[in-house]
Amino acid sequence: MCCEEARISAPYSLQKYFASVGNRNWVFGTTAVNKAGEGYWMELYSISDTLIRRHKKVRADYHPFDPAQEMCGEKLRQERMADRMSYRKQWAKLYVSQRGLCVVCQGELTDETGWDDHHIEPRILGGSDALGNRVLLHPDCHVQVHHYGKSAVKPVFE
Repeated sequence: MCCEEARISAPYSLQKYFASVGNRNWVFGTTAVNKAGEGYWMELYSISDTLIRRHKKVRADYHPFDPAQEMCGEKLRQERMADRMSYRKQWAKLYVSQRGLCVVCQGELTDETGWDDHHIEPRILGGSDALGNRVLLHPDCHVQVHHYGKSAVKPVFE
C-alpha cells in the first residue's frame, strides 16, 4: 500500500472508531446493533468515570485476632461491606430468614434503628462468614451481646 492510499484510508478509520460524545472528543468505540435492530454507539469504558473510594484508616494498635477488639473489627468490616451489592444481598437473606426481627430483643430492624452483622461463632475463634453463622442485631443489642454476655442464637421458624 502506498502512502497516498494510507492517507485516504485514515479519515475513514477515524470516523469509524472515534466520535464526540457529550463534551468529550476522540472517544474510542464503534457502532453496535441491539436486539431490536437499532444501531447505537458503544464506547470503551473511560477510567475517569471510576469513582474514587478512600480507604478508612485503621488504628495502629488494632489487632484482628484480639477478642477485646472484636467489635472494632466487625464495625470496620460492616462499613466496607455496605458498598458491595453481594453483601447487601446477603443482608437481605438474613433479614428475610429472621423475618425482619432482631434475634436478641425481637424488635423490628429498620433503617432508623439500624443493624449490625454479628457472627455467632466469632471469626477470631475460627467462625466462618457463612450465612448460617451470622445474624442481624440492633447496634445496642450487639453491644449487649459482646459486653454483657447476652446470647444471639439463629432463629428457627416453622
